[in-house]
Amino acid sequence: MLVLGIIEFGVLMMHQLTLVQVAREGSRHASLGRPVAEIQQRVINTAGALPNHGELTMQLKYSTDQGLTYPYTLGDNAGGENDAPPGSLIQVTLTWPHHLITGSFFSWLTGATNNTLPMKSEVIMRRE
Repeated sequence: MLVLGIIEFGVLMMHQLTLVQVAREGSRHASLGRPVAEIQQRVINTAGALPNHGELTMQLKYSTDQGLTYPYTLGDNAGGENDAPPGSLIQVTLTWPHHLITGSFFSWLTGATNNTLPMKSEVIMRRE
């Protein structure tokens, strides 16, 4: 049980670090003013290291009130263009289900359902 726990935890941490790096790449692209489709493609290309990366969901929001709220979705008002004004904060949120490699053995972990553990990464950068 100890060996299985070490393996599961190691893979879980590797996937979390990959997810954070993928969100950082998307956030950096967004902060440079790239179009939404290009940001999404960058995230997909970078997420290739995650198994079943097709299950990755992405949210692109921005704030004009110094990060108190993130009410605006990137590209909604500009037909896919990056409509975040310079100086605003852009938030890239990624969620991805980590499928437990040990199957139901650790399905008792908090938050685990159907042998998956939802993972989330959020990165915020200022629009240049």
